[in-house]
Amino acid sequence: MGHPIYSMTAKVTTIKNKRPQSRSVWIVSRYDNPMEIMRNDNKTMSRLERELFTAKAKNKTIVIDSITSIKQVGTTSLPNETQR
Repeated sequence: MGHPIYSMTAKVTTIKNKRPQSRSVWIVSRYDNPMEIMRNDNKTMSRLERELFTAKAKNKTIVIDSITSIKQVGTTSLPNETQR
């Protein structure tokens, strides 16, 4: 049995031109804690960066404030289980 995969709606704050802006976004991740998502899930953070900022943005700061809704949508598969 693998790790659970969660589909979440989170409140995210971005800092553009020294002004914070809050927004609600969707996230799919193995982690259900905002700090773990920001620290360990590079794929989700890079997707949020592409979605929330333009290519010319210089200071790209994203902070996940809180998770508003969470739902488990599946589990990860272990490598040795899929090779049988």
